[in-house]
Amino acid sequence: MKESIAALGLLSLGACASPYVGTPYTAPAVPVTSVGIVDDTLPDEAIAYEAASTMGNFGLLGALIDAGVQDSRKDRVNEALASVNHTPEATFEAHLIGALADAGIKGAMLQGPDREKRAFLEKYPAAPAGTQALIDFNVTGYGYVNAGNQLWRPTVAADVKMIDAATGKTLMENRIVYNPVDAQAGIVTLAPNPEFVFQNREDMISQPERLAEGIDDALKQVADAAVRLMK
Repeated sequence: MKESIAALGLLSLGACASPYVGTPYTAPAVPVTSVGIVDDTLPDEAIAYEAASTMGNFGLLGALIDAGVQDSRKDRVNEALASVNHTPEATFEAHLIGALADAGIKGAMLQGPDREKRAFLEKYPAAPAGTQALIDFNVTGYGYVNAGNQLWRPTVAADVKMIDAATGKTLMENRIVYNPVDAQAGIVTLAPNPEFVFQNREDMISQPERLAEGIDDALKQVADAAVRLMK
């Protein structure tokens, strides 16, 4: 439950929060054409969170019931995704490598380490000779959210950083949120695809292939947005 709340916090980026300040891309002297991508890009499970749940308005008991309902929904959604062998991390990483290739950048996955928490790594694995930059793509949360309008849509929150492999200098850093609950100034926000809308939990779990497709579509849009920032 704590992980779900933390993930939702990155999707609920309201106007009361301080503006996010990213680092626009600074091109090195030699154009980047080869990058290493840090592994463990996605969390293990999708979220399925209702941002405007009524049970949370009824004190401690209501909050406890609400937590159970939220966890039950998340479990059912992940079971539905598992039933169709959904592999979002592999799909996302393959699309990211393809999007980079379309931009004239050769990308290769680096081996480990797994993240101890959903944050940028403090120490990066060794990259093959000739790698000019590293990409730390940290998806902090993905899945489905109901922002209070009774409809469930895909959502993704990600932090992305590009680091000069030789100097360690940050060449670009930004935050991208697909379908935020409440947008925060300074981040890159992406509107949800209207093709992937669900009425309720039963609607979601009864269509696992479409459920998975909505997540993959959202992740691909986030990857494409990140590549656009690397220019």
